[in-house]
Amino acid sequence: MQRNNTSSTAKLPPLSLDETLANLTLTLKLKQQQLQEKEHQLQIATDQLERDRVQMFGDVDGSDVLHLNVGGTVIAVLRRTLTSVDGSMLASRFSGRWDDSLEKDKDGNFFIDQPIELFLPMINYLRAKSCETPLGPPLQHHHIKDYETRQDYYRMVEYFQMTPGIFPCVIELHRGEPGSAEIYDFPTFAVTAREWSTFTVQTQGHIREVISYEVVLGNVERFQIGWIDESKYIENLSNDHKNGVGEENNSIALDCCRGGLLNQGDFTKLVDLSIGAGSVIRCEHKGHRWIVNGDLVLSSIVSDENTEHFENSFLPQFGHVNRNEDDKIIPCFSGKGHWRLTQLVLSNP
Repeated sequence: MQRNNTSSTAKLPPLSLDETLANLTLTLKLKQQQLQEKEHQLQIATDQLERDRVQMFGDVDGSDVLHLNVGGTVIAVLRRTLTSVDGSMLASRFSGRWDDSLEKDKDGNFFIDQPIELFLPMINYLRAKSCETPLGPPLQHHHIKDYETRQDYYRMVEYFQMTPGIFPCVIELHRGEPGSAEIYDFPTFAVTAREWSTFTVQTQGHIREVISYEVVLGNVERFQIGWIDESKYIENLSNDHKNGVGEENNSIALDCCRGGLLNQGDFTKLVDLSIGAGSVIRCEHKGHRWIVNGDLVLSSIVSDENTEHFENSFLPQFGHVNRNEDDKIIPCFSGKGHWRLTQLVLSNP
C-alpha cells in the first residue's frame, strides 16, 4: 500500500490587513516600552555616576572661577584651565577632590608657592590654547629671555607635570599612504599603522628639542627606531619608499627585526639582541645610546663600558644638542603595527 506523503498540517488563513496592522502596532508598542525601560535604567546609572562624582570630587564644574594667591599675587582662573592637561599634578590638585585640603591664605584663596613671573606664563599659555582655532595663528610659547629664570620655569613646569601640555610634541606621518595609520597625540601618544610607514616626532611652538625618548612595542613588523638629521635627510631622500629610518643617509636606527644597528644604510648585527612585543626601547642623547628592556645594548660614548660601540658618523658630538643651526636631529621610526611613546625628554636651552 502506497504511503500518503501529503502533510496533514492545516494551513492558517492569511491575516487580514486590519489584523496585520494591529500586530504591528502591538509590536511597536512593546519595542517602545523596552526602549523606555532602557532609557530609565540609563538615567538611573547616570544619576548614580553623578552622585559618585560629587561624593569623590565635590560639587565642582569646569566653569568654576578659582582665586589663587601665587607668591602674594591673587589671580582668577577657570578650573577647566587648571585641569586642561590630563594626568598632570596641577589637574589632579584642582580637580575638586582636594579643595578642602589644599593650602589657602587667610582670605580663602588657594595658595601657590611659586613666583608669579613663572606661574603666570604657564597659565596664560593654557588660556591661549583654550581659544586656539585652525584658522588662527599657530600658538607660540612665550620665550623667557633670562637664562636662569628660564631654567626655573622649566623646573616648575616639570614639577607640576605640565611639560607635555606646555611644550607639546606631535607624531607626524613622514613617508607612507595618508589614511593608512592612526596617530594619537598626548596623552595617548601612539601609532597604529596598517601599512609600513615612517613617522617623525616634531615639537610645536617652542625651541626645546627632543634629546631622548622611549617606545613600548605592541605587535609590530619590521620596526626601526632612531633619529634623522631632518633637513639633510629630506634633501637626500631616495625614491625607494621601502627604505626606513637608518637605511637612508643622515639617519640612524635600531633594527628590531634583524637585531642590529642601521647607520646610514650600513647594517651591524648585535649579538643576542631580542626585541618583540612588550619590549621597551629607550633612545638617548639623540642617538648616542640605546637601551632595550633596561639593558644598555649600544653606545657611541667611549666611557660606556660593557656594551657594543659604534662610530659616530653624522650625529652631533655627545653633550651637544646640535652641531649648528642648520642641523636638527629629531626622532624617527618606521614600521607596521602598534607602538606608543611613553617618555620624551626635552632640552633646556
